[in-house]
Amino acid sequence: MAAFGVVAVLLGLLLILVEAHTPTSGVLGGIAVLAIGAGIWMLFLSGGAGQVVAVPVALGVAGIGIGVSAVAGRKVVAARRAPVRGGPQSLVGTHATVSSWSGPVGQVRADGGLWSARIEFGYPDDPAPAAGESVVVEGVHGLTLTVRRTEPWEVPP
Repeated sequence: MAAFGVVAVLLGLLLILVEAHTPTSGVLGGIAVLAIGAGIWMLFLSGGAGQVVAVPVALGVAGIGIGVSAVAGRKVVAARRAPVRGGPQSLVGTHATVSSWSGPVGQVRADGGLWSARIEFGYPDDPAPAAGESVVVEGVHGLTLTVRRTEPWEVPP
């Protein structure tokens, strides 16, 4: 029984290491805690401590571990649902200023940098944006921004 207890504790520790390097949102961590709790229970029983000591200790360890895994899992899910705060995707919805424009493509200044841009909405019908005009970033495709004209009700910064 002691050998099974040691194996269960080692398996639990291995699963915690795997959880640290894979995005399982706490699933492997919960299983690891249960394995460690079961391993401790088996080790206490094999040492002659009896059910009086083994069960409360194992349940305590498993309960605390599952609680920690549940909190960590909720934090992971909340972080995945949060809006993008950095990188090129954070530009979507922001205003940019046209530097130069020719046909359907041009250059705009957004977030302190000069970006290639193309306009997809209303280009053949409307005239090209003029230098200094404000546009709204609709998408990011590699190093090219997809933009649209600023609506009259939108206030540029």
